[in-house]
Amino acid sequence: MKTMIHEYRNKFLAMAKTNILFLTAVMLMVGTILISCGDTSKKDAENVKEDTHQLNKDLKQGAKDTSEEIKTAVNSNWQEFKTSSETAIKNSEEQIQELRLKITKANKNEKEKLSKQLDKLEEKNKELKEKLAQRGREFKENMIEFNESAKDNEREFEREFKHDMDELGTALKDLFKNNVD
Repeated sequence: MKTMIHEYRNKFLAMAKTNILFLTAVMLMVGTILISCGDTSKKDAENVKEDTHQLNKDLKQGAKDTSEEIKTAVNSNWQEFKTSSETAIKNSEEQIQELRLKITKANKNEKEKLSKQLDKLEEKNKELKEKLAQRGREFKENMIEFNESAKDNEREFEREFKHDMDELGTALKDLFKNNVD
């Protein structure tokens, strides 16, 4: 029986040695894989960091380019609008002068009434001329922020200004119509 125990003990020790060697080999392989993954993860993290940095630079450059495009477009539209508005204001001034001559031929009561109305319209024309000049100064002095909303803001200004000019033009045309008995 001693030999049998001795035999089992030897087999057990041999199996234990084999298992220990096997486990050691597995642990070495797992350790190697983990270490190499760690290096790869570090490299990947560095690459992601570099990519993120480059992306941020690209986004900033894209925003700058977009801002320049918006500025160019808004400035171009402004110049066209300014030119046509200045012409409309000049035409209104000429029309006011013609109406003043026409008023001189009206009777005394009509002269007074028409002159007051025309003075108000002339004042409105001056206000529009000043509003246009102020907007021009804002462009000249770069006081306008050129971002996505700049186009919308400019369209809104132009719409309101055109509306006011149209109202003035209509009032000038209708000045004598409203006062004819």
